[in-house]
Amino acid sequence: MDDYTNLKFASLFHDIGKFYQRADNLGRGNHAYDSKYENLDAKDYGLSGAHSKWSADFVRDNFDDLVESLVLYHHNPSKSMNPELCKMLQKADHHSSKERIESDEKNDVLITPLTSIFSRISLDDKPTDDYYVPLVELDFNKALHPQDKKVMEGWNLVPQYEKLWNNFESEFKKLETKDFETILAILKKYTTTIPSATYYSESDISLYDHLKTTVAIANCRYLFSKDEKLTQKDDDEVYRVINGDISGIQNFIYKVQTPEDAQSGMSKRLRGRSLYLTLLTESIASKIILDLNLDSSNILFCGGGRFTIIAPNTKKTKEIIDNINLEVNKEFIRKFNAELFLNIVSTPACGNDLGEFDKILSKLTQLLNENKKHKFINQIDELFKIETEINYDLCPVCGNPTSNNEICNDCKEHEQLGGKVANAKYLIKYICDEKIPNSLYYPKLNIGYMFKKSKNHIEKIIKENKDVKFTIYKLNDTDFLDLDIASDNISFDFKVIGNSVPNIDGTPLYFNHLAEIAKGANKLGVLKMDVDNLGLIFSKGFKHLGDGATSISRISSLSFYLDLYFSGRINQIASRFNFTTELPKDIECEMKEIDFIDKNDEIYKQEIVYKPKESLPKGEGESTIHINYSGGDDLLVVGPYDDVIKFALEFRNKFKKWTTNNDSINISAGIAIVGPKFPIGKAAIMADEELEKSKSCGRDKITVFGETLRWESNGLEKGFNEIFEFSKSLEQKTETKEISKGFTYSLLNIWENNYKKTANITNEKEWNNDNQKRLTTKSYIPLFKYKLRLIKNREIREDVDKNGIKFMPWIKTPVSWVSLRLR
Repeated sequence: MDDYTNLKFASLFHDIGKFYQRADNLGRGNHAYDSKYENLDAKDYGLSGAHSKWSADFVRDNFDDLVESLVLYHHNPSKSMNPELCKMLQKADHHSSKERIESDEKNDVLITPLTSIFSRISLDDKPTDDYYVPLVELDFNKALHPQDKKVMEGWNLVPQYEKLWNNFESEFKKLETKDFETILAILKKYTTTIPSATYYSESDISLYDHLKTTVAIANCRYLFSKDEKLTQKDDDEVYRVINGDISGIQNFIYKVQTPEDAQSGMSKRLRGRSLYLTLLTESIASKIILDLNLDSSNILFCGGGRFTIIAPNTKKTKEIIDNINLEVNKEFIRKFNAELFLNIVSTPACGNDLGEFDKILSKLTQLLNENKKHKFINQIDELFKIETEINYDLCPVCGNPTSNNEICNDCKEHEQLGGKVANAKYLIKYICDEKIPNSLYYPKLNIGYMFKKSKNHIEKIIKENKDVKFTIYKLNDTDFLDLDIASDNISFDFKVIGNSVPNIDGTPLYFNHLAEIAKGANKLGVLKMDVDNLGLIFSKGFKHLGDGATSISRISSLSFYLDLYFSGRINQIASRFNFTTELPKDIECEMKEIDFIDKNDEIYKQEIVYKPKESLPKGEGESTIHINYSGGDDLLVVGPYDDVIKFALEFRNKFKKWTTNNDSINISAGIAIVGPKFPIGKAAIMADEELEKSKSCGRDKITVFGETLRWESNGLEKGFNEIFEFSKSLEQKTETKEISKGFTYSLLNIWENNYKKTANITNEKEWNNDNQKRLTTKSYIPLFKYKLRLIKNREIREDVDKNGIKFMPWIKTPVSWVSLRLR
């Protein structure tokens, strides 16, 4: 291996000894490492470098002697076989570690778990309670919800460390080639929940995030040294941080020229368009690192049409990103009539800057905003190119020129892509100058993708394209080394992706099927959600921890755990909404609830709906929730209106648990309820408008049935959690005829006749005033009490009297729910 490759692996494994050492019970008793390291002390391996003996022991049988030397002496480079290379590693380690915050007391390494990154965030400078991440390997079939201090107190983590280490070492030995990306994936699987530093430091950065960012920084320092003079000064601008952003995404995804002609295949097409942009964003980021001879560790964030990369601050870097920016935007003009725009900006940074990464991100955001004012400034000629011929045949979906007014090739490609990703098990990424048949390919980037549901055809594709570089991702499963294929041209990895698509025994369902699955009215629900104040969370969330807290590693960790929830955990939540269309022999049409315990030992009530509709296939259904897009910090899902409402509540409540119930981290939602034939693109725009209402009214809210409600109750002001429980209670009493439908519907009339809703609420102050007005309106009470006489059962009457008064100010939501469910 050359020096650059040796430096990569040394950077990746320089602190693996911390993992090994803890599994070895800190070397108490007989040491696990080789006797050759026995007599080394701090004069050799440097201060705080004892773990280096364990690191060196691991790499000595797997890599070159130089890697062993770099790892062993990364705290004391003068002892290394290559002091200059070792100094690069040492400085990369220091710059990656700038996030470390001194602990008030010395921590016992063997009982101190990883502190959840979410419990470190505060937007109001108030201290937060520590929550801890369970010490386990990544497994998307299990919950990784942080635990509070009481649950974790008194833990002895040695057995967990031993189990993790043995599994890690066993999986590492399976590798037939020492491919960097594959090894990085193994480390992601086994070190994501391990704290990097604990002894005199707060333990909120994982070992994986520290190792990954150390590699990224070392890569930059090595490549910088080839073009410029590299010193050990922390104020030298060795690095260049790159931000990319694709604008116009929403219009691109939801644009439908003639809705009535484009409904067929729309569910696949919307999902395909979202995925097309997700993979396009990833491809642009991948192209940058490939052309710069970097690796995936240098991609700090990628998702939602945005990416952040750390690169060497060289002339070559600036030339490459300028060229990619130019070529991609030319393609956007040619292929999509300038609907999409790639905005790439960058700024130099020194080692000291990496400890205040929020300032770098703020500067890049300003540059992005400024650039958006001058879209396509370098492509004016292409943008205003005069067409010699006018094509009057337009695609009924996107409106771009086509032949015979048929759906264009791009829209067909998006529809095919949306079909292939549904419940796929593998994603194959390849780098090639030519397109492989039956794949999605980005010609200006020379990167393509294929989705596969089984292993069967993967080996054939590899054999037919021996000179192509492949990365094979296992989707939503960390058991990713299950293919019996070995080649220097193949990397293995795993990826989380929200790809749950409703089906019955493998047959995908259309939107009209989903509407029929709903109880009562045949309606669809379209849900949009995203995290509130995300920019502030990244830029100011760690400020209260002191100087250097908003570091590159902390930003990387926050991005990772957010995306893990939106891309991975969402599939588990969606899978709970299963159903059947098989009718039991003795049941004509029935709805019932059953209790079940999922893999996380959590008890849920799952509603099973029997709907004898002729158009529905018969069989057992897998999820009613159609994930159109989910990743980064937002989502769009479609399904039966009632399941979508329940899903929104479930997703939000689990999100709060995932983010340690931190008051600074919240999520807003908007739901549009439409008929099955309503243009789904328009419905998605309506859901986005409902989401914006939730945002404008102060965030941390949901808008549904035309009402904007906070999630949790606040004293007398009721939140959606409580309102929805009352809605279900009202439904049950109405369905069992304990109260009449007429009485239920009269509640809304009573309220609306006595309360005049504030029109066009546009901000939080108006929303708060409206809620106070609701609470102080009492004129409805006499008629409400009078109507209660219609309920004959005294116990039911008293219950409705007691709860109805509390929920009358928000009665539109319960009555709307009952109206749809019992229609």
